[in-house]
Amino acid sequence: MIDTITDVADRIRDAEIALLTSSVRQDARRLRELLHPDFTEIGRSGRMWTRADLLVDLVEEPTRATPDTDEWTFQPLGADAVLVTFRVIAGSRISRHSSIWDTTGDEPTLRFHQGTDLSDGTRP
Repeated sequence: MIDTITDVADRIRDAEIALLTSSVRQDARRLRELLHPDFTEIGRSGRMWTRADLLVDLVEEPTRATPDTDEWTFQPLGADAVLVTFRVIAGSRISRHSSIWDTTGDEPTLRFHQGTDLSDGTRP
């Protein structure tokens, strides 16, 4: 397990940002390291994704610019999990995200993720 919330927050933020980069999204080996075996996601569209889905779809994704992020929060959910929230800004598209990271191993792994699109005029 990772020792302090500051340490885990730094590692998780780095991993979340890495997951937004094309170089990691197109790297199945790195995705397997970052995504928990039981990973699930509810995408901005409402679609449910599994780890297996992402390992197929993301490696085929065209290269794109890495979006900006802000409004990071980290809340421990007991000894072995952290809830993370943040915004993603990609041009005029803004979305709010939440993730649950498992911290039982040497490196955190993403267990759950949800994105909500705010581009429709919803207050960011």
